[in-house]
Order: sequence, then structure tokens, then C-alpha cells
Amino acid sequence: MKNKLFHFNDDIDSSIWWLLKRAAIADAVIFLLCIPLYGISVEIALGLLLGTGAMTVNMLLLAYSVIHSVDRGSEKRAKRYMFSFYLIRFTIMGAALAAGFTFSIFNSVCTFIPLLYPKVFYTSIGVKDEVKFRLENKFGKKDKKN
Repeated sequence: MKNKLFHFNDDIDSSIWWLLKRAAIADAVIFLLCIPLYGISVEIALGLLLGTGAMTVNMLLLAYSVIHSVDRGSEKRAKRYMFSFYLIRFTIMGAALAAGFTFSIFNSVCTFIPLLYPKVFYTSIGVKDEVKFRLENKFGKKDKKN
């Protein structure tokens, strides 16, 4: 049975779940790494939660806008639609950062870090694939033919 929290299409859904699983792991690792420096801190956990929540909303809105921009009819209307969602997404991220830096209940750095997760995680896939490709070519491993 498919998860009904959100559903765009199978590729986008699996990509978002892939990102959320890694974000949860990264949040746990960052929290554990902060314990020796700050002790068990609610501010760190809440900062990570706020940043991860903003990142998740950002990715869901991005998926929604990409899927629905193609239904706009013309290229001009699709671009306008995407730009309006761009403004909405960055307003939400800005509000999360403002809250993280303004209110002492959030650790400001831990609010910011999760907003970088998509870039870091997706870039790491490309780097991993590139290294794998270069290593395979360096050692002469060829693709298997069917």
C-alpha cells in the first residue's frame, strides 16, 4: 500500500522519501555529535526539526510546482507559475531561518544545516557515480553484454 502523506508520481515520491530518510539520519548524527559540545540540548533538536521541516516543505512545494507547471498551457504561464512558487518556497525558508536566528528556543546553526541537505545528498550521488565510473574505466572493467 502506498503512503498517502503525499503522492505526486512514483519517481518524485521515492526521491522525496529517499531524501527524508537521509535527513533523519543526518539530524540524528548531528544531534549526537553536538552532545559532547553542548550536552543534550532541546535547542539543537528543535533547530534541526525546524530546518528539516522547512526543507521538507520546500521539496514538497517544488515537486508540486514542477508537476503542475506543465498544465499551465503556455510557456509564459508555466514560468510565471514556477516563479511564484519559487517566491513562496524561499519565503518559507526565510521565515524558518528568521525564527531560528530570532528565538532562543532554536539553535540557529542547526536550523540552517538541514536546508543544505538536498544539495549535499544529491551532489554526493553524482560524485559517487563519477568515482565509480572512473575507477571502472581505470581498471578496465567493461559493461557486461546481454
